[in-house]
Amino acid sequence: MRIILAGANGFIGSYLSKRFSDEGHDIKCISRKTGDIPWEEKSITEVLNGADVLINLAGHTINCRHNASNREKILNSRLQTTTMLGNAMKACSQLPTLWINASASAIYPSEITTAADESASVTDRTFLSQVVAQWEKCFFSFGFSETRQVVLRTSVVLGHGGAFEPLYQLSRFGLGGATGSGKQFFSWIHIEDYYRIVKFIIEQQQISGIINCTAKNPVTNSDLMRAMRKAVGVPFGLPAPAFAVKIGAVFIGTESSLLLDSSYMIPQKLNDEGFVFEFPEINSAVSDIVNKYYKK
Repeated sequence: MRIILAGANGFIGSYLSKRFSDEGHDIKCISRKTGDIPWEEKSITEVLNGADVLINLAGHTINCRHNASNREKILNSRLQTTTMLGNAMKACSQLPTLWINASASAIYPSEITTAADESASVTDRTFLSQVVAQWEKCFFSFGFSETRQVVLRTSVVLGHGGAFEPLYQLSRFGLGGATGSGKQFFSWIHIEDYYRIVKFIIEQQQISGIINCTAKNPVTNSDLMRAMRKAVGVPFGLPAPAFAVKIGAVFIGTESSLLLDSSYMIPQKLNDEGFVFEFPEINSAVSDIVNKYYKK
């Protein structure tokens, strides 16, 4: 297949590019990196024309302080790139058969007590939930009869880098205790299962619309940190009270809500379609990542 990756230089995009390339597929990347397809509509149309799959992961990181400037970057980077891709597709004589667009779990309320499937109520009460809502609206505003469109509402992706790196370092130095109350839910997915879900969606042509891209067994923050401590071989971990997290977030340039809010979702549509997770449990997922990438 010819697969077009937009925003391919990040943690997830780099992994997808390598895995699909290793399988022999022709991967073209749209990014601002020299040598890739530039973010310019004519160039994008040329590379999309006759392609099999478009995967859009582009967007400014949310791991920053959500001040006015960064809020503008977070929102506009998603809307502008998605709009540019949609407009470029309009100019294609032969459209890609599938367009997968990234999305996020933040659209589900953080205070829910029952895991959200794709039919659950959504919220627009937080900045990130508003971003997700506008992003998905922008994506679905492009209706192409020849192209399947899939939104991946993705939980935290665990792998070599990304969110896993600070969790590993904290646990290694005995600071891997519960964050805040430790009772907040943590939805997650191993990066290999993320890749396998994308591959599954490509192969299962009946799948379209909104998909929760997350492992089938969400855990609490306490469960997560316990799995981290076990994997790194450190039996104890100092907890981080909520007030300390809020203060620390200012100093490291992030938002405390990314650590303290619940994310509680399940992949109901993937379960219904018969997708089988390689890493359904947090302990096996964390152990695999630590042993594969960190214990060398």
